[in-house]
Amino acid sequence: MRSILAGLCGVCSAAFAHPAFAQAEDTVVVTATRFAGSRRDLAVGMTVITADDLRRSASSNLAEILAQHGLVHIRDSAGSPNAQLDLRGFGATGDQNTLVLLDGVRISENEQQPAQLSAVPIESIERIEVLRGAGGVLYGGGASGGTINIVTRRPVAGQASGYALARAGGYGTRELRAGVTGQGEALGFSISVSDEDSDGYRRNNRYQQTNVTASAEARGARGSAYARIGLDEQNLRLPGALTEAQWIADPRQTLTPDDYSRRRGAHAVLGGAWNWGGAEWSADLAYRDKHANAFFALFGGFYTDTRAQAWSFAPRARWAFDAFGRRHELVLGADLERWEYETRSASSPTTLGAPFSQRAGALDSAALYAQGSFWVAPATRVAIGARTQRNRDRLEERVFPADERSARRTLQAYELAGRHALGNGWSAFLRAGRSFRTANFDDDACFFPPCAPNLLAPQTADTGELGVEFARGAWQARASAYAMRLRNEIYFSPLVFANVNLTPTERRGFELQTGWRATSRLHLNAALALIEARFRSGIYGGVDVSGKEVPLVPRTIASAAASWQFAPRSRVNASLRWVGRQRYDNDQANAFSRLQPGYALAALKLEHRVGKFELALEASNLFDKRYYSYGVWDFGASFSAFPAPGRALYGSIAWRPG
Repeated sequence: MRSILAGLCGVCSAAFAHPAFAQAEDTVVVTATRFAGSRRDLAVGMTVITADDLRRSASSNLAEILAQHGLVHIRDSAGSPNAQLDLRGFGATGDQNTLVLLDGVRISENEQQPAQLSAVPIESIERIEVLRGAGGVLYGGGASGGTINIVTRRPVAGQASGYALARAGGYGTRELRAGVTGQGEALGFSISVSDEDSDGYRRNNRYQQTNVTASAEARGARGSAYARIGLDEQNLRLPGALTEAQWIADPRQTLTPDDYSRRRGAHAVLGGAWNWGGAEWSADLAYRDKHANAFFALFGGFYTDTRAQAWSFAPRARWAFDAFGRRHELVLGADLERWEYETRSASSPTTLGAPFSQRAGALDSAALYAQGSFWVAPATRVAIGARTQRNRDRLEERVFPADERSARRTLQAYELAGRHALGNGWSAFLRAGRSFRTANFDDDACFFPPCAPNLLAPQTADTGELGVEFARGAWQARASAYAMRLRNEIYFSPLVFANVNLTPTERRGFELQTGWRATSRLHLNAALALIEARFRSGIYGGVDVSGKEVPLVPRTIASAAASWQFAPRSRVNASLRWVGRQRYDNDQANAFSRLQPGYALAALKLEHRVGKFELALEASNLFDKRYYSYGVWDFGASFSAFPAPGRALYGSIAWRPG
């Protein structure tokens, strides 16, 4: 793949001028409706991370950018840029309750793996839409914490653009990114390539990632059609966890010098939109394929080989109609999806032909949904939606223990939201809804007999939220309070050492975000989240967890950032992020007297433009904070953790004409 990459980079370097990209309060969004529309017209609150925000960020890592601007908690347990994402305090299952989309198409996994953010080129992103606690009506399961939709750029008619970037620095990092986009009156295309190679912070932590994406689009008077394909390849060495004493002695050491993981992925999407019969019609047909394997040398060797495929088809239509002097909207749609999964486990790659464990599964789902947005008063808009979904799950253990389980279930989600303009830039919003999550293939796995007689029950979450927003002149702000009650939450309980459906749990919190464009050259923003996640009741392994805190949920998250263009061609970007204390994993009983410590991370980036070139110097973990984002209690007086990187410096040169 790397030889292909080198050739494509040469093509990309011959691109033309890069157009300026402007953002305004009426930013087009698709997450809340699955159609383009004005942010002003939404009945729910949303955070939009713009292309300018991405450019002004002090970080080049997409997960860190989400944490900085979107109040997303990120957690790293593998030394990979594909951190676990957690919206609104789900802890270890955060990435299973935070739905990640790419141009409205699901890229979240149906197993215990985070979404592959590293496969999305940052320069290809037009904006990121973060919708907290919502998305279940339009997109289905896994959105109880919220929905993150990464929207890529579309070519501008009659224009062409390109970029090329080289970056190198800390821990032997070497990176190359390039892309080219062109659009005529009817036809357009884009190609993006990237390659990153890093030795990693710790020993046995080398990381290699190569991505190639390409798209083509045709536009006509009544509609458009597009095709997008992508390939990604990742090789990652796994340094493993360290005990507290080992972490203190040398956080960069490894006890697992032979462990590794590999991943090869591909995706393709065909879609289009057209106007017909007084409605706007749209559809996406998507396919994803993944082949991953990993080796762990512990206990004489453990090797896994996993293949997964996913198909989805999502037709939908939107009608706009006038009534009582105002314009209203109705969206109707369907989602058809199929997942196929197989994993084999053996002592090594050479013995995979005779695995000691083999598991195969399939998930078929069919859903119908409807959502309407109506003006009920001159300053008041409401949205109401509902979804019904039929799932058929099957999971088969083919070796040991031999077992086959299946289930047919009907699932529902609903949402009712309203927004009222208060005047002088103020508006208030409220929302109530129900979402669901079904167990993934790993959740239902059976490793030792006897297997549970039934697959885990679906998880449901009822959420209420009340908030205010302000947008006037150079100021923007959003504040909200929410409460969420869950039934049958899907969770691994160390007290019984199994994935279970919990008795009722709850989340409550307060969120505040604000941004100020102090001058045309100075931009400031800050955010705060207060989170409480608790078990409402339950006895596991003879331990009563009623009222106890859910592990791995920080009580406080805060961030602040500034971007200052201090000279005509020079800019400095700075960020500060605080993650508060939290319970260690395994501590459902809240019996460990110590909490995982909070940590503050600072980043700084200096940029200077010379003609068509941009030079940058970037520092991550500026004050060399020694910390970890994931720790697990050892049931004694200590813990194990995955040490996070220390301070690192990076330099880059980018060619961005225009």
